[in-house]
Amino acid sequence: MKKLLIILSSLIIAAAVFTGCNPLTKMVKKAGEVDYKTTPNPLEMHAGMVPIDVKVTFPAKYFGKKVKLVITPALVSDYNSADEVLFSTQTVIGEKFEDNYEQISYKEGGSFSFKDTIAYDPRFRASDFNLSFLISTQKGKSANVTKVKLCDGIITTPELVDEGMTVDGNLKRGIVLGKTVDVPVTKPEIRLEAKDAMIYFDLQKSIVKRNEIKKDEIDSLKSAIVSASEDPDKELKSIKIGSYASPDGPQDLNEKLVKDRGVSSKNAFEKLLSKEEIEEMENAEFLMTETTPIEDWEGFKKLVEESDMEDKDLVLRVLSMYSDPDTREQEIKKLAAVYDNLRKDILPMLRRSIIKFEYQGKAKSDNDLKNMATNSPGDLYQEEFLYAASISDDANKEQAYKNYVSQYPDDWKGWNNLGCLQAKQGKFSDAKTNFEKVLAKNSDNPAALNNLGAVALGEGDIDAAWDYFERAENAGCKSPNLGYNKGVVLIKRAKYSSAVAQFSNDSFNKALALTLSGDNDGAISTLGNLGSSEYGIFYYLKAVTAAKANKVDDVIENLRIAISKESKLKDYAKKDMEFLNFVDNSAFRGVIE
Repeated sequence: MKKLLIILSSLIIAAAVFTGCNPLTKMVKKAGEVDYKTTPNPLEMHAGMVPIDVKVTFPAKYFGKKVKLVITPALVSDYNSADEVLFSTQTVIGEKFEDNYEQISYKEGGSFSFKDTIAYDPRFRASDFNLSFLISTQKGKSANVTKVKLCDGIITTPELVDEGMTVDGNLKRGIVLGKTVDVPVTKPEIRLEAKDAMIYFDLQKSIVKRNEIKKDEIDSLKSAIVSASEDPDKELKSIKIGSYASPDGPQDLNEKLVKDRGVSSKNAFEKLLSKEEIEEMENAEFLMTETTPIEDWEGFKKLVEESDMEDKDLVLRVLSMYSDPDTREQEIKKLAAVYDNLRKDILPMLRRSIIKFEYQGKAKSDNDLKNMATNSPGDLYQEEFLYAASISDDANKEQAYKNYVSQYPDDWKGWNNLGCLQAKQGKFSDAKTNFEKVLAKNSDNPAALNNLGAVALGEGDIDAAWDYFERAENAGCKSPNLGYNKGVVLIKRAKYSSAVAQFSNDSFNKALALTLSGDNDGAISTLGNLGSSEYGIFYYLKAVTAAKANKVDDVIENLRIAISKESKLKDYAKKDMEFLNFVDNSAFRGVIE
């Protein structure tokens, strides 16, 4: 790094020998009186471009009336002096020079300003910004002022935004990625499993018929209870019996039928289980009857809706028009042909008891779940499987998610979280494929839209990224990660104040946006809030903010930590114009050399 010096190089007279009052001779001799100013100083890169804003001020009685001055701005690389990039040539003329350029008064002097912009090229990160001059008369005599160095270039602090994505995303060095939105997965409660069977009754009867208690489904239910009682990994919870009556006949009769059917079903099933050694049967509350409606109008409605009987809409209309049970029954009976079908096909199905057995499996530890996700995923129910994949070790997590989406391909959460994992591993193509599968199921899925934007951001396509982020926001995405990603795009577009507003949480890139927007104190505070980091670039940004605050000890200490964590930062720091004011400090040079 070279400390900034403004130097007017030696003058070379070309094409003429000046004598007497030649205006070129006078301008060459008094060239040191010309004032040059460039803004910013050093030059800076913003949004991938390097702007210049130069003002040249000529003193009174300096600029020849019949003289033309051609100015050529250029950047010359410190890495290779043969590398040079030119800005647009600028021309000014004396007040009597015949041409169509801006004029400078001989008597009063004057100023000439110009602006230009070039695309940033890393070859010129460390460079000299020079002006070359050619002065000539209307008659063709000319002279060169070889070079004037205006400043050093180029401050490239905004490009740290990519490094910031790595830091903020806790990613492996070399992977740049916006923040993805995973679907949060919590450990599911132990699921209550259930198995049931039906006992049907004759019209206005409550006696359990022999053939009902000997049905295959009753025998299957009994076997399930016995098996569960012998399984140490299962906990028996209850056997509940709910009994019902069809909504025909007097309500007082139906009320008695419901009660009696419950008692007789309980007694019959209890007798069936009495021959088995089931410890839980000793608990009086294990086998119980439940309170149910006097007349099962909800069950009636459901069976009618599911039937293919003619004129079922008439029956449903009656149910919607009348709420009184007696009125409903009377109105339905008026539909003679319809009621005959109801009496034959629907009402008998409502005269029943439902025996429901409930039990729970043994709680699985996280280690159990992780092992099963990889080795025996078929033994996990869906919620357990998704949770197990989410907590799997890094070496097994991708395979666990792949197992999950293979078994549950219609669950977008699996595809989304698999894509997030792959994106963080740098597998952008695989990640995009999986996010697109989510959008194939729901084109407005906010998580997948954000995540595709995060990948596009990592790939450097900020226009595509912004489009995805806008779509995610319009789709209702509320994740702070979306705001973070939009903030990154705004940094890349040099809209630093707008970027700051997008960051809801402290982060490397929020600090970067703050210092770039002029709030260096806010940047220092934000970095302080973040504590320590494993990334050298984190301390590098702390050194940059310290340099802006002219805190030399903090600059040196943070650079020392940064370089100790990432040695390549030493060469980067040597060419960083942020530290231009510290190049004569021996302690600073001891860190970077």
